Amino acid sequence: MKLDIKNLFETYLREKRDVETCPVCTDQQSEYSPLAEITNFLARYKLSLNAKNFELAWEYVCGNKNELKAELDETASASRMNDQSAYDLHEKYFNPSIDEQIERIFLQAIEQIRNTTKVLNTGSENAIRHENQLIEQADNIRGGKGSLDSAIQKMLDLSTLMVESTRENQKQISHTNERLEALQQELEVARSEADHDKLTRLPNRRKFDRDLDLAFQRLQDEQQPFGLAFVDVDHFKRINDTFGHDCGDRVLRMIADQLSLLSTNRCNISRYGGEEFAILFEDDSIDDVFEAIDSCRLGLSKKSLVDVGSGRPIGRVTFSVGMAQCLPGDTKQTLLRKADGALYNAKSEGRNMVRKYSNDFENRRASDG
Repeated sequence: MKLDIKNLFETYLREKRDVETCPVCTDQQSEYSPLAEITNFLARYKLSLNAKNFELAWEYVCGNKNELKAELDETASASRMNDQSAYDLHEKYFNPSIDEQIERIFLQAIEQIRNTTKVLNTGSENAIRHENQLIEQADNIRGGKGSLDSAIQKMLDLSTLMVESTRENQKQISHTNERLEALQQELEVARSEADHDKLTRLPNRRKFDRDLDLAFQRLQDEQQPFGLAFVDVDHFKRINDTFGHDCGDRVLRMIADQLSLLSTNRCNISRYGGEEFAILFEDDSIDDVFEAIDSCRLGLSKKSLVDVGSGRPIGRVTFSVGMAQCLPGDTKQTLLRKADGALYNAKSEGRNMVRKYSNDFENRRASDG
């Protein structure tokens, strides 16, 4: 979508202008607002003014995506920061599906800034006119022209108008800052929605991929161990084919709720895709996590379910699990393959069980293939 934003920051990004001259970049105490740093970011790297670059700059200044900030700094230090690299980073860290929502928020921010600038420009013109009229009245008094009382009264009236104009400008700046803060909160909500699966409300594959990258980073920086488990619902296609997709969705939500009970600040559950879930666990031993997941599996397998839509019995619903510990030398790809190999083993041995990765799984899977 093409944005007509040419005049948005144009006067504030010129080489001879300082960001302090941009009134919406400072608060009432003339202290920098985040918008000042965002403006500097866009100007420093000569980035085009569009929704994606604005969001990228906003996240760099106001957000907590440390991995994104590190990659931005690395790109900038290598003199590779431009519109294309900014676009690539946005595609990596933000969900394209929420572009329209983010663009709407961005356009509202643009409109708010333009309205404020328009009011401030009008206020500036009025202030200059009032100042000239004050000078004229002062000259009249010095020259003895007209009534002294009348001249003084006019000067008082003009002074009052200038004070009121200044107050109005301050109110507009305050309103703009409040609106921009509200828009930032809307942006955070949009990002949160983009990170979560609509059906189960669990973090989605996109969020899982970022969490996995961060887990590898912590392993490298802090030697913090972690592991991965894949959970796959057994015979899920049969449930969909027999009872319909609405019933299948309810089953997925129920299993997601059960798995969510395992979630802690060291154990994160995500919907990996379809009927498959992913569990990232840190610090805990794989044996402890094994016991927790197996207990959840066992509890679910003892339930006899009924389709609320038709009243027909579904029977038992079970899942299979494959687990793997991340070891020195593992990469993202090897860890995913190990967990997937353990899951394959659980399926091939009869389903409804939890299996930890073993090197034997690779050989067995190769021979089965």
